[in-house]
Amino acid sequence: MISAYEYYRKATHIFSIVIPISYWYFIPDRNIASIVMVIFTLIFIFFDFLRLKSNFISSFFALFFNKMLKDHELKGELTGATWVMISSTIVISIFSKNIAVLSLLFLSIGDTISGLFGKSFGRIKIGKKTLEGFLAGFSSCLIIAYLYKPLPLHITVFGAFFGMLIEILPLPFDDNLKIPITSSLIMSLLMSMS
Repeated sequence: MISAYEYYRKATHIFSIVIPISYWYFIPDRNIASIVMVIFTLIFIFFDFLRLKSNFISSFFALFFNKMLKDHELKGELTGATWVMISSTIVISIFSKNIAVLSLLFLSIGDTISGLFGKSFGRIKIGKKTLEGFLAGFSSCLIIAYLYKPLPLHITVFGAFFGMLIEILPLPFDDNLKIPITSSLIMSLLMSMS
């Protein structure tokens, strides 16, 4: 059973789709987009730091966000939103625009679908995740890969697969960092080989 707060968390997670859409349509220049992302990322890190050091900010944060945070975030680690900003800055700054946009779409949509479906219907456990969640996330990424035409389909399919695969592996990195960076690396490698 998914709590209302988990739905709120996933709703805010899917809102991160604004990053690849903004990069594609509104801030198409890679250098400008990178600068904008660095500024916003520093703001997120600053507020993450403040919520641990300032009672006022901590109280404000608790009022609106604490019930959506995971245990490790409540204990002082960076929030998922901050990791989204960090990974977005990395992929936009390093990888080609098509690859960055696609990997960030995989994160926004694929990870959200994976989490919701896995918590609702997951039975076959893979660590803390489920096979059903993986398949749902991968399927949603396949749809994105099919609809996104600037890259060859076989490359986007591999990017989708490895992005969702890394999400279920019990590695000590945040999913919001693992998914877009892994997808971007795989697609870049395949593009360089083709």
